[in-house]
Parts: sequence; structure tokens; C-alpha cells
Amino acid sequence: MEQPTHVRYQVLAVVCSLAVLTYIQRQGFVAATPYIKEDLGLRDGQMGYLLAVWLVAYGLFQVPCGLIGDRIGARHLITVLVLGWSLTLLAVALTVFLPTGSWLPFAVLLVLRFVFGGFQAGVFPGLARVVTDWMPAQVRGSAQGSIWTFSRIGGALAPVFVVWLITKVFHGWSITITLIALMGLLWCAFFWWWFRNQPEEMPQVNEAERELISQSRVETSQAVGPLPWGRFLTSPNVWGLCLMYGFAGYAGNFITSFLNVYLRDHRNLPDTTTAWLAGVPLAAGIVSSLTGGVVSDRLIRLLGSRKWGRRIVGSVALALAGVCTTCTPWVNEVWQLAIMLGAWMFFNDAMMGPAWASCADVGERYAGTLSGAMNMTGALAGAISMIVTGQLLDSSRYSTIFAVFGCGYALAALCWLAVDVTKPLVPREGN
Repeated sequence: MEQPTHVRYQVLAVVCSLAVLTYIQRQGFVAATPYIKEDLGLRDGQMGYLLAVWLVAYGLFQVPCGLIGDRIGARHLITVLVLGWSLTLLAVALTVFLPTGSWLPFAVLLVLRFVFGGFQAGVFPGLARVVTDWMPAQVRGSAQGSIWTFSRIGGALAPVFVVWLITKVFHGWSITITLIALMGLLWCAFFWWWFRNQPEEMPQVNEAERELISQSRVETSQAVGPLPWGRFLTSPNVWGLCLMYGFAGYAGNFITSFLNVYLRDHRNLPDTTTAWLAGVPLAAGIVSSLTGGVVSDRLIRLLGSRKWGRRIVGSVALALAGVCTTCTPWVNEVWQLAIMLGAWMFFNDAMMGPAWASCADVGERYAGTLSGAMNMTGALAGAISMIVTGQLLDSSRYSTIFAVFGCGYALAALCWLAVDVTKPLVPREGN
């Protein structure tokens, strides 16, 4: 009997490399925010708007990008997105030449951050499309967990890497941003040349691997119809996943957006300490993103229930994230803060594999659109959080910030009870 080839794992490796790159480019700006703030004469409140406008664009373009990916496939979509946001980063680097302390740098950065967020909006819905098309259903949780693990590798590397380049190599943030933008241009050139949307389109994939991948997968020929909006908007699964991600996103986006400013300007920590401490939570996510997906897949096999295999991991992880978040402002030593921030993100990211696998399980041929809607809700909630948090930081109301984050996680944990991945958005023939 012919043994399946392993091209699906090559595809997974390439999309995992994009997850690393995405977070290096995304968190590269965040790591540079204290220096951008200082050089351009910006305030915490303005930085909050810059972080929020990215999330607004990131949220607004999630569903359109998901719809496009479901229609035309991931190859065209992802190439255009990476090219677009990398060129936008190059434009961000040029704002260093604008007059310091005027309204112009803030206005230009506001526009560029919106454009950057719009391009980055489609990357994870696009990757969800790749996972749905290339990975067997029984390992989707692990595959999505792997993608988020590598995104956290990028996020963990970015603060240390970027701050080192800014303070030790280039002595400025503009050249550093330019360097990480060029990395994106090189990546998308390779991806366009190598990747294809379907296993059937790659001659390296043999018939045994095509058959393995196609098990439990809806045929792509059925994907030509429009999204059934009536089913989509009335589905408890859609509402449960979106609200869950929204409540979690309100709290979790603090780690990936405002943490550097909080540590450097409000905890009064030195640059080096801020850099490695900001990397600790995302380093913890490296472990938990994959762990959450693997545990979810194994729990499904153990319990014989895909519904509870997804639910248990997602809800328990978010509840524990809420406990860690609430405790954060009450710890004083740097090592205590490292443990608390690491545990916060560990439990936050243990939810990622089950959540994104649930989009594939429920959405199937519309997995990109559903994952886009879920990510949109998280991003828009995060945008509100950044504006509110920026104002609360200006008034030093730290306990309020983290108490609200803890409540958000509690509500997110409860939302998992509405998610039943055994009920796809479009019932299969014969069901």
C-alpha cells in the first residue's frame, strides 16, 4: 500500500513561519512604542489611540478577508496581505523625519496604523483556510495550536530583538522597523512561488496523502455558494465563539499592545528589564498554544466527545487566565511580575488551539469567514480596551484596569458553554 507523502507538514511549517513573522512585525512596532512616543513627542492617550486604531482596522477587515479567502483560496490572499503590510511598515519608518511634537506625526501614524491593521486582519482567517484545506480534521486542534505557538515565538522574540537593535545596534527605531519590513517582502515572494491552495494542485502530494487529508472534509466544489447569512447570524456556535473571543480580547490585547508602555513608564523598569519581561508572556504562550490544541484533540479521543474536548480546555484556561490577571497589579518584585504575566498568557493562549479548530469544525467550507468574525470581535473589543486603558493609565488607576480584565475572562469562559462543534454551520447531507 502506498504511504502518504508529508507535504501537509511542509505547508504547516511554512504557515508557522508566517505566524512568527506576523508577530515580529506586529510586536516590533509595540516594542518600539516607548521610543516612538519619546522621539515624536506623543502621550499615553495618543499611544492608546494608535494601538486602538490598529485593532479597529484589524477587526473591520476580518470578515471581508475571510470571505475572500473562502472564495479565492489562501495563496493570493496571504501574498497580497504580507506585501501590503510590509510596505506599510516601511512608510511607518519614514515618520521619524516628521517634525517632533506637532500634530502631523500622530495623524500620519494613525492612518498608517489603520492600513497596517487592515492588511494584517486577513492573515489568521487565511491560515484557518489553509488548515481546513490541508489538515485532516482529527489534527486541526494541534495544527492551529502549532500556528499560535509559532506566533508567540515571534511575539517573544520581538521585544528583545527590537529593543536590542534600537539600543545597541542602530541607536534608533526607524532602521529597525525598516529591517523587519524587508523580512516580509522576502517571505511573500517565496510563498507565492511555492504554495498552492489545494493538495490536488501540488504534484508533490501523492494520492494516499490526498485521501488522508480529504477524510471528514467538505468537498471544495461545494464552497462556490454564498455564505448562508441566516444560519450564520442565528447560530449559537457563531455567537458563542465571537463573544468568547471578544471578552478574552478585551483583556488579552493588553499584553500584545500596551505592556511595554506599562512596564517602562508606569512600573518604572529599565529598558533591558522591560524588554525581557515583555517577552515572558509570549514565551509562555509558545508552550500553551500547542499544548491547548494537543490536549483538546486528545481529550476528544479520550471522552469520545468533540464538543466537550473543545469546551473543557477553552473554558478552564480562560477562567484561570482571569485569576492571574486580577492578581497582576498586586505583585511588586520583578520575578513575581514575570511569573504572573507568564501564567496570564499561558492560560490565555491555551484557548487558542481549541478556538480556531472550532472555527474549522463548525465553519468547514466557511471556516475563513467564521474565524474572521471571531477574530473581528476580539479585535474590536481590544480597540475599546486600548482607548479605555490609555485613559486609565494616564490617571494611574491600575487596579481598575486589571479587575475589568479579570471579569472579561470570566465571561469568556462562560461563553464556551454555547459552543457545540458537532453542529456545523451547514448540516452535512444525510444529517
